[in-house]
Amino acid sequence: MTLSQISYFQSEIMASKILILCILLPSVFDAKSIDTINDRMKQFETLLQNISEQLEKEHLARIELEKKLANAEKRIGSRQVTQDPEIAFFASISTNIEHLGGGQIIVFDNVVTKVDSTNSLGGYNHVTGVFTAPVDGLYVFSTTLMSHENAYAHFRIYRDNTPVAAVAVSGTLHKYYSASATVVLLLSKGETVSVRHHESEDSALEGAFVSSGQSMFSGFLLQLHNRVAPFIG
Repeated sequence: MTLSQISYFQSEIMASKILILCILLPSVFDAKSIDTINDRMKQFETLLQNISEQLEKEHLARIELEKKLANAEKRIGSRQVTQDPEIAFFASISTNIEHLGGGQIIVFDNVVTKVDSTNSLGGYNHVTGVFTAPVDGLYVFSTTLMSHENAYAHFRIYRDNTPVAAVAVSGTLHKYYSASATVVLLLSKGETVSVRHHESEDSALEGAFVSSGQSMFSGFLLQLHNRVAPFIG
């Protein structure tokens, strides 16, 4: 019941008082009857006052509840931003890379996607070819590499300076072959991931063979690391 409805109800009660008096007073004019009518009217007034007070309490309680809900939504939104950052990248090689040396980091210079909602200095660096974890978490990385024709190459995905996966590609006369690898790594903030050439002999990678990159590197944060749960890796 709204305040306007209460006012209307009060007006109706008052009109009822007048109507009752107009009907009863001509026929019943003794003091006892008038006292009875007055008592009834006081009961109505008391009831109406109680209803009005109860509605006012409910109105104030609703306002307080709405404030609490709004504050809770703000806290939840802030917590989601903090706990669920968006971190992802996708890059390719824009031109052929020739004469790769042993242990050389492959620089995927053409960045198509790079997202880091933490606004850190981490993420993927298209100058060095190295990804640096902005937060502790479970990450997924994938690379696809295409060799030159008549060229053999062996590559590895590294976490810091430790290899975790290998990719071997071999091209034949007038043919280009590619290979892929995907890894799931639990990284601490500041740890790095890169793709490196493994052989000591000269090798080469195919870049933009038909306008788009043929050799690619991508990664994203799957979820933040729960330090309570045990992990391996």
